[in-house]
Amino acid sequence: MGAEKPEVRKPKTQTSILTLVGGATLLVALVIFTKVYSNGESEAPKLKPKEQAKLEKRLKEIDDSEQYALVAGINGWYPCLHSGRTAYYLNTGEVWKYGVTSKGQFGRYSEDFLFNNKVSYIVEFKGNIAECLKMEQIKLYSYPFLPENLTRSPEERLPRPPYNPIMR
Repeated sequence: MGAEKPEVRKPKTQTSILTLVGGATLLVALVIFTKVYSNGESEAPKLKPKEQAKLEKRLKEIDDSEQYALVAGINGWYPCLHSGRTAYYLNTGEVWKYGVTSKGQFGRYSEDFLFNNKVSYIVEFKGNIAECLKMEQIKLYSYPFLPENLTRSPEERLPRPPYNPIMR
């Protein structure tokens, strides 16, 4: 009986050292955060005035877009981008192309282009770019049913205006 119970020693842990290092790190981070955000030097970066003006111009263009039609100025043969055709005969006032632009008539086409192709630029709808793109699609999908297309013989009818190469 007289045996003494052996004393179990707990191994020293490094938790106290880790706690000390973690606390110091947190304190340094707090000091840095306070310095940066308390003296007003942390303002969000700003665009340069020139870039800001470009951005504002582009946003205005997007809001002020137009859906247009290029229409034949005279009776005659016009370039055609459909498969198997190089030219197509249009009467004055018939649609050669539908499109959308945010740049306006002369931002999209030069005077020479319009003159050389004997077409007039007609604004059909004004709105933001999304509204204009929707209107363009309505015009393109409705083209086969336009009176100008339906008066043609069935084999001469087009699925879209001659200068619209594909449906998007």
